[in-house]
Amino acid sequence: MITRKTLPFALAVLLAASFALAADAPNATGTWDVVATTPQGEMTSVLTIKKVEGQLKAEFEIHDTKCPVTEEKLQGNVLTLKLEYEGGVYAVEAKIEGDAMTGSWQGAGYSGDLKAKRRP
Repeated sequence: MITRKTLPFALAVLLAASFALAADAPNATGTWDVVATTPQGEMTSVLTIKKVEGQLKAEFEIHDTKCPVTEEKLQGNVLTLKLEYEGGVYAVEAKIEGDAMTGSWQGAGYSGDLKAKRRP
């Protein structure tokens, strides 16, 4: 039972727990060097993720071409997004662990794995 005497302690514990959970949440922001496995071999690209007005905003650059990105979401440590490339829409799902990302992509009848490393 929370009483007047224990209320400040209970609030302090709740605040500490919420800060601990926030500290455990992965940071997706930054510039990532991405390597995707494709039917034609490895394809390199650059993924830049920013927070704009509290929301994730991603930019994908493949072969010096910026690709439109939509539906960026970070749920737990899993990043999902969709990007347009050469007339197709591709879904990306990747797990973030520190400065590394591993996952997969699919679209236009193809799929493959991807990995990324955050630039310092």
